[in-house]
Amino acid sequence: MSTSCRSSDLQNASALIVTGRNRINSVSLIGDGTNACSITVYDNTAGSGKVAAVVRCRTTDQQNHIIFTFPIAMENGIFVTLAGVGGNYIIYYGG
Repeated sequence: MSTSCRSSDLQNASALIVTGRNRINSVSLIGDGTNACSITVYDNTAGSGKVAAVVRCRTTDQQNHIIFTFPIAMENGIFVTLAGVGGNYIIYYGG
């Protein structure tokens, strides 16, 4: 088992993070404190198919960070769609 973790870097739009098999260890969604935003994480190379996670920030939230006790296994890749205004995110993945 891999003990290292990679970062998607700070993203401000929908994006393909990585292709192929991987695991999601945690997700950070950073809001601007004024607008609502959300991300949907797909086990795919496009914004469709199997949904692995959905994370939301309400209008008053500055950040929503989720650490998965048991990392989510992704078979086909990690694609994230960003919805709303003023949101940024980081996906921590590996192994």
